[in-house]
Amino acid sequence: MNGKLWESFRIGRMELKNRFVMPPMVTRYAADDGFVTERIKNYYEARARGGAGLIIVEATYVHRQGHAFANQLGISEDKFVPGMKELVDVVHKHGARIAVQLHHGGREAKSTVSGSQPVAPSPLPGLAGETPREMIVEEIAEAVAYFAEAALRARDIGFDGVELHAAHGYLIDQFLSPTSNKREDEYGGDVENRARFLLEVIAAVKEAVGEDYPVWCRLDGKEYGVEGITLEDAQKTARMAEDAGLAAIHVSAWGPAAPTNRATPTFAPAIIEELAEGIKKVVSIPIIAVGRITPEDGERMLKEDKADLIAVGKAMLADAEWVNKVASGKTDDINPCIICNGCRDDIRNPDLAGIRCSVNATLGREKESKILPTAKPKNVLVVGGGPAGMEAARVAALRGHKVTLWERESRLGGQLVQAVIPPYKDRIAPMARYLETQLQKIGVRVQTGKEATAAAVAESKPDVVVVATGIRTFIPDIPGLDKTPVIEAGDVLEGKAKVGDRVAIIGGELVGCETAEFLADRGKKVTVMRRGPEMATSVGPSNRAFFLSRLLDKGVTLLREVRYNSVSPEGVNITTKDGEERTIEADTVVLAAGSVPDNALYEAVKGKISEVYSIGDCVEPRTIRDAISEGFRTGQKI
Repeated sequence: MNGKLWESFRIGRMELKNRFVMPPMVTRYAADDGFVTERIKNYYEARARGGAGLIIVEATYVHRQGHAFANQLGISEDKFVPGMKELVDVVHKHGARIAVQLHHGGREAKSTVSGSQPVAPSPLPGLAGETPREMIVEEIAEAVAYFAEAALRARDIGFDGVELHAAHGYLIDQFLSPTSNKREDEYGGDVENRARFLLEVIAAVKEAVGEDYPVWCRLDGKEYGVEGITLEDAQKTARMAEDAGLAAIHVSAWGPAAPTNRATPTFAPAIIEELAEGIKKVVSIPIIAVGRITPEDGERMLKEDKADLIAVGKAMLADAEWVNKVASGKTDDINPCIICNGCRDDIRNPDLAGIRCSVNATLGREKESKILPTAKPKNVLVVGGGPAGMEAARVAALRGHKVTLWERESRLGGQLVQAVIPPYKDRIAPMARYLETQLQKIGVRVQTGKEATAAAVAESKPDVVVVATGIRTFIPDIPGLDKTPVIEAGDVLEGKAKVGDRVAIIGGELVGCETAEFLADRGKKVTVMRRGPEMATSVGPSNRAFFLSRLLDKGVTLLREVRYNSVSPEGVNITTKDGEERTIEADTVVLAAGSVPDNALYEAVKGKISEVYSIGDCVEPRTIRDAISEGFRTGQKI
């Protein structure tokens, strides 16, 4: 492919084969004590093989004091050197360059993993919730030395460069931000003083590694949702950092309202390009831009001189071959990131062993997820064209099986058809298109409008049956519900039912709340009720607060801990958590009380065919990630 994206480029002495960068993203695939594992080597090797010009290894702690995540990589001691050398070697053998991001969590460090109270410029708690101890000047000098020692270690290991993590609310950024830095000494106050720690780190690192070794930093171009760093502040800091000897600046953003961490009403590419452009205007060193940048927008940004390198993060989690597929023009074959932020939520979940991806079951399991040709091709029948069924059919066909898929509706997609309709959800649509396209390309025989019965299955004489029949609507036991016209939430979203001006929704999980926002955008007065104490608990923490705030901003009434007394043509009679009985008057009552597995077909064919699998929501209603994972694993083992 032609274009500036495919030109070689240099950061200092480091030459890159193209302008695509894989930015640092915490995976938690390291060992408990920070050592490189086979898993993390396989993960990075897959992205190097996938075509990235530069891979920046995730936030790696420079001292135990700054250890912020369970299973975080470490480079604080020489004991980490052998494993890190192996990591460098697996990336280099695919022609990619590799750098490491040097990280100190500051107040975001956790005493449970670091063994000590966090430290920070000021004693203000951050997202981690622990109150840090304010660093004295001598401790600041010690932290500077930690970065320098780690950088020297990285150079000697064979990393092609180092990135200083000066963004996203960690230690260096805590000094830079007026929100977290309330010091009254030479390290606090105006931009110059708040940047002092960063400049001292740069100077110490440069002295340790030599002038010609590439050193750059990741910098917030702006903090959103707080009285924090402005673009003007970031420009001043960038100029000082360039004067101090940095070879490049990787421009990001941070804050509770940062657009990089939020969905938008419709998919918005290059979401913070104005920040990269703003920094590039005031420095002469290369700028790495990031933030949902598509190939088209990346090429445009390079041509318009808004950036020099394009970082593609979550898209490379969703598809390790992203760069190669763009290069060969096979964009239809890219497994698309749906911006669900599940990977971000996994970072801080102590019960998980590393991040996962909703659309890519191979993430963090690259070695064991190779799709190998079958020695014995079989006739495989997949019943159900939702994500679980389509993924099982895709993988089974790639292995060499003859696959037929039956879907009772007139179109594929299953619940994805309704999932893309609510506001802020069009980001899911590319996933359904990708799966359907792959089935066409690899020759899966798809029959829509095909109702599967046990007799029809037996008549088709399959060797293997994969049942992915999804869900049925759960009907709660509420007096009057069976005598009152009630509309299912899915019919509302698909426009199959007429809805009045006043709407009462029974059920306040994801579907109920999304349907409420959908109706509020159409001018309806909506009340959502649920028996439980919280709304939309299945929505991950990265998205939940923003989601619920939108409902309130749009005038949706949210009632928790209610007891349903009855449903009638007048509305829904409830008892509130305060014991008050009242009727939520409504022209339309919408049912969104959950779902139950539709497993009748599985029970009917089980034992009658030698190899039968049940996957997805017909096992238990769960998430897209669960559906894709079960579909992939099942396709692998047939």
